[in-house]
Amino acid sequence: MELQPFFFRREGSIVGLRVHPTDSSAADEVNQFALRPLKSEEFAVFTLDLCHNQIDRHFSRFPDEELETINRLVVGRPLMERHDLRGSLPRGTFFRSRLHRDDDRTSVRPDVYVLRTPDNASFILNIEGGVYRETSIGFAFQTPECSVCGRDLRTCDHVPGRTYGDVLCHSIMRNVLEVIEGSVVASGSQGTGFVAGGRSSSFPDALESARSLYHRPIELHTSRTWARE
Repeated sequence: MELQPFFFRREGSIVGLRVHPTDSSAADEVNQFALRPLKSEEFAVFTLDLCHNQIDRHFSRFPDEELETINRLVVGRPLMERHDLRGSLPRGTFFRSRLHRDDDRTSVRPDVYVLRTPDNASFILNIEGGVYRETSIGFAFQTPECSVCGRDLRTCDHVPGRTYGDVLCHSIMRNVLEVIEGSVVASGSQGTGFVAGGRSSSFPDALESARSLYHRPIELHTSRTWARE
């Protein structure tokens, strides 16, 4: 049985801002996405701590090599509000990204530019004022690897959050396929969620559903063709 990729959301935070970017490299990199040259006073730049390699409270984590993939794929992707891909247009564009290392923690820190338009004025003000400060990344990945046995979690019986011997079971998210968007959200602490079949569900619910589908019996039908001699 071919296992389908998961679409996933994971929280982060806004960690920096430059109200009027002064370095020419930022303007040059922003203007790679613009149809006309933008002046520095026409846009604001924010830095997001988008995702990291630590085990989160939902018992999932990125290995460092997947952060490198995300760091590469996030450039050019949109910044949205509340993962609203159907009801609204992007607020900004990620124009560059880097890996930030602090002891054992590695995180993806992209810069996003937001145009200073009347429609974006309150959005920018809420970020600058610290009201909007949590973010979330939407992405697709192929394999939730079990930290205990190394198999796809959908095919084993280990439960994320439980300890087996001295090993804490958690999902290692392997084979990132796509970065869909980054979003500013009201509260990233609501947690991560898998998105499948048009609806979002918690990690345990999504895992249980995937395991049930994987272990569902397969009905085989044969047919016989009679030929006249």
